[in-house]
Amino acid sequence: MKYQRGFTIVELVMTIVIMGILAAVVGPRFFTKSNFDERFYFEEVLSTVRYAQKLAVASACVVNVEVNNSGYALAYGAGACSGVQIKDPSDKNYPIQPPANVAVQDGMDIEFNSLGCITDNSSVDCSGGNNTVTVGSFSFRVHAATGFIEVMQ
Repeated sequence: MKYQRGFTIVELVMTIVIMGILAAVVGPRFFTKSNFDERFYFEEVLSTVRYAQKLAVASACVVNVEVNNSGYALAYGAGACSGVQIKDPSDKNYPIQPPANVAVQDGMDIEFNSLGCITDNSSVDCSGGNNTVTVGSFSFRVHAATGFIEVMQ
């Protein structure tokens, strides 16, 4: 006697039903352009803040970072580098505006010093507290005393 192997019609139908439910629920949420725009802009802002911190350490100049609904921008603060224009690594001029469907709920206006931490009034001393940026549903925090940049869930 030979045994036949394969799937029953009930198993195949249930698999198709489950795939249909997943496609109906997850598909529209996964493939909307606004989700991608929001995440991409968040990553842009995050990398710009990290770039500003590294630029401040490398140049030994104060670097100002401003993030708000109008966009994000970098500029040298008071001191030897003031008046020198900072360009985006892709050679774009600041400020860089967010996409039309992306909002910045919490912004920041901070300065990094040559130690990589946040300063008050362009002093060398690091200040206390945290600064949080929220772009859509994504957030990150810059710890003022250390300059540590933490992405929050």
